[in-house]
Parts: sequence; structure tokens; C-alpha cells
Amino acid sequence: MVSWPLATSTRTSSDPLLVAVRGRRLAEADAQVESLKSVLAWAERNVASSDEVVVLLQSVERPLHLAGPGAPAVPEYAALDLALLLGMSTDAGLTYLGRALELCHRLPRLYLRVVKHEVALWRAFKIADATMSLSETAAWHVDRFIAPVAERCSFAQLDRTVDAARAEHDPADAEARRLAALEDRRVTVYLAGATTDGTVDVVATLDTADAIDLEHALRDGAQTLADLGSTDTLDVRRSQALGEMARTQLALDLDTSSTGRGVTIYAHLDAVNPDLPGLLDNTQTPLLVEQVREWCETAGTKVTVKPVIDLAEPVETPAYRPSDAIRERVTLRDRCCVFPDCTRRRVDLDHVVAWESGGVTATWNLALLCRRHHRAKTHGRWSYRMIEPGLYAWTSPTGVEKTVDRRPQPGTHTRRHP
Repeated sequence: MVSWPLATSTRTSSDPLLVAVRGRRLAEADAQVESLKSVLAWAERNVASSDEVVVLLQSVERPLHLAGPGAPAVPEYAALDLALLLGMSTDAGLTYLGRALELCHRLPRLYLRVVKHEVALWRAFKIADATMSLSETAAWHVDRFIAPVAERCSFAQLDRTVDAARAEHDPADAEARRLAALEDRRVTVYLAGATTDGTVDVVATLDTADAIDLEHALRDGAQTLADLGSTDTLDVRRSQALGEMARTQLALDLDTSSTGRGVTIYAHLDAVNPDLPGLLDNTQTPLLVEQVREWCETAGTKVTVKPVIDLAEPVETPAYRPSDAIRERVTLRDRCCVFPDCTRRRVDLDHVVAWESGGVTATWNLALLCRRHHRAKTHGRWSYRMIEPGLYAWTSPTGVEKTVDRRPQPGTHTRRHP
């Protein structure tokens, strides 16, 4: 039997300012619920039924199954339009829509409590995230037990309820997930979080044996640095030891051709004041000149200084496929997909004016688009034009217009330091 925390009540404050704060919070909650209802009404009108799916597939527009089994699907490109009007990126908009569909169609008890303002929308969405992978029967089980106490149950209790529902109603899926967890090993280097202090967070999930070996290597490396005279703290020496391992053990002892650090650094510097802090394009974070100097002076680093890249310089080719020089300039200029609010870096080079329509392969007619938004532009009645290199005007299928500005700052050039 699960023991739930006792509910608490709140009296109205005698402070008029606090009363005003509460009033605004309630008004915001009302607005969130009304927005949720509007999104669900839109989804109901744009359901991709079984007959429509065939037509959608023939026209390359896919039905999106954003919630769990039993929830309706929606047309892909129509959903992109919704995300834009919600003021969200494509991924954030689709996530919101998926949560709304999960809540309405698979967690009806919880949805009713949200509409009645008995449960906060953010909390209901958290529960919806946890149930999307469940079968309809298991989701019904969670809704039955969680909905009455959703406003006060902990997320640990939610996880236990979801796990219990999965084990009871989907034992095969529970076992498959247990096995899949054994493959859930990763190392994440948060380069996007790099700052002018010159540090980056690294998070890893390892096999136990690998973790033990890493711990021994870090411990021994930190001790070696201390024996060599380092006065840094143990934590600092461990981080330095990991960096040394990255430089000297990159080949994993399977390939002896590694020659140490060989990273290409794209540094955006002010052409007028080159000594001022610039921008490291690799991570889109501030860059101090001293950092570049320190990297280049590290033992084992091969330094080759190449010409400055002027991103404003127009470059073109008579061929359909962009040259390396064109690709490099467009990539440095746009940095990521140029669809509104998209930040994906795995992208295609798209001819803004199609090659078949007379568009040339040039820096002023090419832009970066991720595969999803490339398909939306090609097949989904989305269109855009380049006002000038790096400045784009998009128009959605329903006529919504939005401008995306990826132009480099005035006076900024790029230097390559591989």
C-alpha cells in the first residue's frame, strides 16, 4: 500500500501585494488551461485518420505519433505550423502537443483535474512524459492511481507506479527495457556550456569495469602530477589527468599513428580590435586570446595558421555540389539550421532558390537546414527567401511569417587554427 503525503491548505494573505501575486498566478494558470484546450481542439480538427495516412505518405508528409498508443496522430507539417504559433521551436512545440494528447486521450482522470485547476499543468505534463511508453492498459492503471493524488505525490512515487504498471501489464516490455539499460552507456562533453573561465562539464555512464579502470587511471595520473611537483588540488589534478589521457591515449593503443591534439578551432575575432575577446564557433561561447595561446602551447599540438575567412565574401561554383570553401563559409555563417527557433547542427546545404529553377550554388543562395525542415520546405508548403546572406524570411503554410537572422556581427572575421 502506498502512503501519500497529506494535503495542505492555504489561507488568503492579508497582504494586498501577495493577494495580487496570487491573482496573477491564477490568471496565468487559467491562460495555460485555455491554451491547452485550444491546442487539443486544433489537434482534433487535424487528426491523421487511417485514410488520410495513405495520402500523407504519398505526398511525403508523415503522420506524427507524438503520444502513446491509442492517442491520435497529426500531420507533420501542420504540427510545425502549430509550434511556430506557440512561439516554440519545432521540438518544443511537438513535445507540448504530444504531452497534451497523452493527457487528454490516455490520462483522462488527470486531464479533468487539470481543467478544474486542481493539478498544475507542468506537473500533469511530467506525469504524461512518464506514461507515454506504456500500453493503453498500463497508462489507464497509472491514471487510476495517480490522478487522485497527483498534486502531492513525489516523482519517485510516480516512477514506482509506472514501473509497477509496466511490470504487471507489459512484462515483455519491462524485460526488454532492462536489457536495453545495459546498453545505455554514454559520455557527454558539454561544449555548449563552455565559458570564459575555460572549463567544460563532462558526464559519463560507464560499464562498472570500465568505471573502475577509469578511476584507477585518474587516481594514478593525479598522483603522478603531484610527484612531478604539481601543487594543484586533487580534483584539479584528476581533471588534468583526464585531459592528458584524451591527448595521449586517443588511439586506444590500437593505432600508433596518433600525433596528439589536432582540433580545428574557428575563432571569430573583431577585425578592428583583434585583442578583444572573440567567439569560439565550435561551442558558440566567448573566447579569450590567452586560451588559444595556452591550447597551442600544449605539448604535442601541431599548429598551422591558415588565411582569415571573410564570411561576407561571395563564393560560387557552376556545379550543383558546393565546394569545400562554400560549405565552410555557409556553415560558419549560419552555424545551425535556419528554420525558426531550430538549433540542430546535423544539417544539409539547401539551395534557397532551387537548382532546377535556376538557383546557383553560391554562398548567397545556400543555407543550412536540418533534414526535417529541409523536407518541410521541399514537400510541406513552407517557403523562405534570403533577404541577404544570413538573413531569412520564412512563410508557413497558413501564412505566418518570421525572420531568422544568422548574420555575423559587423567587423567579425574567422581565423582557423588547426
